[in-house]
Amino acid sequence: MTSYTLKVTVPADLIIPARSAAELAEILSWDGTRPATFAASEFPVDVVRLDGSASPPVAVARSRRTETLKAFPATLRQRAQAAFDRASRIAPKLPLRSGRSLDFAAPPIVMGVINVTPDSFSDGGVHFDRSRAVASALEMFEAGAAVVDVGGESTRPSTYGESAAVPSEEEIRRILPVIEELRRKTDLPISVDTRRASVAREAIAAGADIVNDVSALRHDPNMAQAVSETGAALILMHMKGDDPRTMQQDTSYGHPIADIARELAAAADRALGAGVPADKIGIDPGLGFGKSPEGNLVLLRYLAAFRSIGFPLAAGASRKAFVRRFSGVGESSSAPDRLPGSLASLAAAAAAGAALVRVHDVAESVRFLRMRQAIETPAAAVARPAGATAP
Repeated sequence: MTSYTLKVTVPADLIIPARSAAELAEILSWDGTRPATFAASEFPVDVVRLDGSASPPVAVARSRRTETLKAFPATLRQRAQAAFDRASRIAPKLPLRSGRSLDFAAPPIVMGVINVTPDSFSDGGVHFDRSRAVASALEMFEAGAAVVDVGGESTRPSTYGESAAVPSEEEIRRILPVIEELRRKTDLPISVDTRRASVAREAIAAGADIVNDVSALRHDPNMAQAVSETGAALILMHMKGDDPRTMQQDTSYGHPIADIARELAAAADRALGAGVPADKIGIDPGLGFGKSPEGNLVLLRYLAAFRSIGFPLAAGASRKAFVRRFSGVGESSSAPDRLPGSLASLAAAAAAGAALVRVHDVAESVRFLRMRQAIETPAAAVARPAGATAP
């Protein structure tokens, strides 16, 4: 196992926004804390949860934050203020190899998903053919994707049927030709979805810029070193355990936000210790990866809390089982049937301040986000089409 000489502690203190009294009660119930009484006009409020502290979480009205924090003991006050600062900070970009970067000036940016597998849950293996995978990836870029994510191992849960184990040699055989051909045809950023350091190294040598590790470094102890040595960026995604085939066997958590935040902070700590620069790390709480259907809703509802860890936040709910279930479509529903639920989840991720979203329906997602941004941008700043007049 790789040993790290540098130790950097990443805090898992959280700022969890509550938009209503009901949300505040839900958040505080996870720690067995009774909610304070706030007037409806004071919402949203923020719950300050300091990891490992004997002090219970405290709800803070935003209008009285300064005076409330003054009542904290000095050490806890410093920790709380640091968590607020991290939660409000927006990373301007994610630097990539060869001078590329992902620009977060108008988040979230879109990552298109290309599964080069015969047993993908989302597309039934349509991209297992190399030429089709490359063509689809280029279409995603044309439709507005900022990056495409190429994966050669199915990470579907066992509820879709047992997926076959894929040796690293086979994973490389699947993805390398796709990445190589994409790099010959475009300079735009490419991500590789893998849990294995050997696969990551081959993919990066072929032209990948980002490693999207769905096990957050838990599967392969050499992954952090591989990312550090190659200069790639790294997205750390939370999963229960390190094997997608067993991740749904236990979806229970002592605290549905803090437990995941703590593991992501520990993974970021390992990456930093291996020499991965802090500005090249992103985190993803892993919707659908070892979570119950209701648990996924909780994560989406309080997704903003993960910004407290201090890294750009990624999220991917596209076409997942809980999206189909709660939007009211069947297990065998088509991709268009699943799109409305995926877009609703996309709206929640955008509202939470996610920097990056993983989607299958790139064109529709990009259009949705453009419209959302137009609605939320003051009229004077919106560029009108030629010939249009002000209302």
